[in-house]
Amino acid sequence: MVGIESYGAALPSLRLPASAYVDAWGACAARGLKQKAFCAYDEDAVTLGVNAARLALDRLPSDVEIGAVFFGVTTPPYEEKPSAATLPTALFDNAVMRVTEITGSPQAGVQALVSAIEFCLAGKGRHALAVAADAPMGPADASYEHALGAAAAAFVVGPNGAVAQFEESFSVTRETFGSRFRRHGEDSLSDLELRTRDNLASTQALGAVLSASKLGKVKHLALGADAGLMRSAAKSLGQPDANMDALWSVIGDAGSASAPFALVAALDAGRAGEKILCAGIGSGATAGLFTAGKELAKRRRKGVKVAELVASGKIVDYVTYLKHRRMLSSRFGGSG
Repeated sequence: MVGIESYGAALPSLRLPASAYVDAWGACAARGLKQKAFCAYDEDAVTLGVNAARLALDRLPSDVEIGAVFFGVTTPPYEEKPSAATLPTALFDNAVMRVTEITGSPQAGVQALVSAIEFCLAGKGRHALAVAADAPMGPADASYEHALGAAAAAFVVGPNGAVAQFEESFSVTRETFGSRFRRHGEDSLSDLELRTRDNLASTQALGAVLSASKLGKVKHLALGADAGLMRSAAKSLGQPDANMDALWSVIGDAGSASAPFALVAALDAGRAGEKILCAGIGSGATAGLFTAGKELAKRRRKGVKVAELVASGKIVDYVTYLKHRRMLSSRFGGSG
């Protein structure tokens, strides 16, 4: 019965419409993007993760002892100094817990959730917190930068699985060439812009694994994928009739937080007994299969929903965006 006992999500305070790129560059290279959420100068992946985690903790009907925190992120504020350590410092008085930071690919958020589940499966009565947050950056003059957004999702995992019971996890790995990467010491992503093709191969590989597992009919697919991949993802995964719970077109590419944020949207809409498959895709794929629990409707009443988060936020122009992202400052690597 181990699974998700509560959940929460967070978005930054600012929004940039796709039309801002049209005005500034003559076109928006992120086809299908309507707007994206992005971090203000005083926000980052950790602050977003803390906000999402607070909502997840507030949704619990009673206090529980969190024994471990798993943080999935590709854009932590520090390369050395665990950014994950800030989460329990901000959230708990207790420092006696395992803290694990998972990074390196867009799979990291789902990997954090699966790791939290495995921690709880390994010991009776355990609770863990899984947090996925990201705010990837690219050079201002790179076309793939247009899609890059930010988001966070958090899940309290425990022995009851009142919100969603864990069924099974699936993983495939794939060495990729031409898709997103970031070298040591660099702040911005590099990309040869072959990501959709690369991720399609990973999705097809995951689909083969799912087919062999005979997992049955899934009601909701929560994927971290762009508009191009989403058109074929359901078929590739063997679930052509599933609802596609993806928020890429309205929050942008939130890296390792994209799939977990979509999982939150699926939980906002799901009904007890429905199956939900959440998959983080990039250099392979990591997926978790869940069955919505009987307490889902009750526990999601408290706190903000994904639809409300998406609709909130302040719309700004392109120059304001550049200022907040520090792309105009030579001190932070910009060209100013």
